[in-house]
Amino acid sequence: MSKLTPTFADQFAAKVANVVAPHEPLSNGEGAQTVAVNYTSGALQGLPVVPLYPGANVAPVAEIKPLKIALVGTAPSSRMLAPFNDPTWQIWGCSPGNMNALPRYDAWFEIHSNLLWPECISYGRPYIDWLKTLKCPVYMQERWPSPEGDWTDIKEIVPNATAIPWQDMVKEFGEDFFTSSFAWMMAQAMIKGANEIALFGIDMASRDEYIIQRPGFYFFRHEARRRGIKVTAPNESDIMQSPPLYAISDSTPLGRKILAREAEIKGRIGPMIAERDKLSHNITYLQGALEDLDYFKAIWTGAQKPT
Repeated sequence: MSKLTPTFADQFAAKVANVVAPHEPLSNGEGAQTVAVNYTSGALQGLPVVPLYPGANVAPVAEIKPLKIALVGTAPSSRMLAPFNDPTWQIWGCSPGNMNALPRYDAWFEIHSNLLWPECISYGRPYIDWLKTLKCPVYMQERWPSPEGDWTDIKEIVPNATAIPWQDMVKEFGEDFFTSSFAWMMAQAMIKGANEIALFGIDMASRDEYIIQRPGFYFFRHEARRRGIKVTAPNESDIMQSPPLYAISDSTPLGRKILAREAEIKGRIGPMIAERDKLSHNITYLQGALEDLDYFKAIWTGAQKPT
């Protein structure tokens, strides 16, 4: 039985990418070329030139337009669905959780500047040492603060780092929605001139992420679409689900059903909690009585002499 979602290993076990010249609609593969992918260095190396279409003038892969950028997070449901084998996509990674995990990456982002603080150094130090080995651009804050308030140029910590132009991004997009690493990465992708942005391994489904980080993604998705940039994510990801329309979604059939189901479950839980609390009170009372009886048995039983 075939898998609903083949894994990266299933699709690319031979570590060879089949690159099809971009056209609409896709043909049966005529004009496709096969290119070897170097999976050991972290970035595509030594790729041959790829024709834009059969008989076209040849251009280097890096010059192929439009610019498509895939942002890759750590959510296991969709991380390995990113187009690692397609050199027409740039792969941008981030997070210690992706260290040594992605087959390819063309840029890396590490926005945090507290990786060497005492509470982070256990994983931050190995991560910093790994970042120093990367050959692709590593975007980081230009200066890092110490817990004592001193500042260090990032080049003294990661010599191959590239300062992320966060001040320019704030001027371009405002300061209200940079709520996650992916907000900065989407802003950078737009500044770089991306025509398409795809997100993999990004869910933001937990409560703290939903409350704090998710609105930033909604803003940058909206901004990208406003600029004519296509934004996508695989169905395995939660990230593309828009929030409910306040006061509107409650009135839809699904909204009404959810509210009714919520009221039903709360109605069933209430009496159970009351019964549980009553039983808990009775158990506590009887345990006290038993403890009192044990005292009399141990101390006062001898006061009653048998006749």
